[in-house]
Amino acid sequence: MIEMQGVSKQFDGKKILENITVTVNPGERLGIIGPGGCGKTLLIKILLGLISPDKGKVHVLGVDMDKGTSSEQNRMRKQVGMAFQQGGLFDFMTVQENLLFAMSQMTSMTAGEMQETVERLLAAVKLPHVQSMYPYELSGGMQRRVGIVRALCTQPRVAIFDEPTSGLDPVTSTIILNMILALGTHTGHDPSLLVVTSNVETAIRFSDRILVLHEGHVVADGPWRTLMMEGSDWVRHFLQVRFIGLDRAYVKGLGLPPAFIEAHWKTIWIS
Repeated sequence: MIEMQGVSKQFDGKKILENITVTVNPGERLGIIGPGGCGKTLLIKILLGLISPDKGKVHVLGVDMDKGTSSEQNRMRKQVGMAFQQGGLFDFMTVQENLLFAMSQMTSMTAGEMQETVERLLAAVKLPHVQSMYPYELSGGMQRRVGIVRALCTQPRVAIFDEPTSGLDPVTSTIILNMILALGTHTGHDPSLLVVTSNVETAIRFSDRILVLHEGHVVADGPWRTLMMEGSDWVRHFLQVRFIGLDRAYVKGLGLPPAFIEAHWKTIWIS
C-alpha cells in the first residue's frame, strides 16, 4: 500500500528527515510516533505528495510520487482519507455538506448511497443529530469525530489520522480511538490505517506495530511490546516512561508486557 525507500529532506541546510524507509501492508494498522519536531508531519506530507523529498522513492497504492503523472497522483489521492489534527472541516458547510462534498469529489456513489453513508457513519460515532450543524457549533471532540467520518466515508484504501487525541481528555481520547478502529469495519472493507502521534498510549492502543522517529531517523520499527522490552535504551525509555506511576491494573489492561510490569511494579506499586 505504501513504500518509502531512503527518503531524506532538509530545509535551509537542516536535515529534518534522513534515510527513512517504511512499508505499510494492506489492512495494517501502523502507529507513527516520536517527540514533537521529529518529522512526523513532514513524513505524511511527503507521503501525500504535498512536499517532494530531496532523496529517496515514495510509492503509494502503486503510484510513484515522483514520476507519476498528475492524473495518476490525483487518482491515488482519491483513495486516501485524511483526518487533520483540528478536524479540518469547511466552516461554511454543515456537517452533512462537508461529508457529501468529500464523497462527491472522491467516489462514484449515487446521491442515495452518499446520504445513507452520512447517516450510517454519523450514527456509528454517536452523532446522528449533527447533520445540519456547522463546525463552530460542535465541541472539539465532536469535530474530531466528524473528521474521522470524513476520512473514512469515501471508502479509502489508506486512511491517515494526525494526532487524533491531542488536547482531548482521556475518556474522549479512548472513544475517538475505538471509533477509528470500529469505522474501519463499518466502511465495508479493510483499509490500511495510520495514526501519527506523540502519545505512546494512543499509539499502542491503536496498533500492534509502531514506527518510532527521533531527530529525523527511524530508530525503531516493529511490535511495540517487543520494542518496549528489547529496543535501544532511548526507545525503551521513550515508550516506558509514560506508564511509570500508573495504576498496575490499568497498565495490565493495556496489554503491556508482563516482564515490564514486574520490573516496574514488583516492589514499588501495590497490585
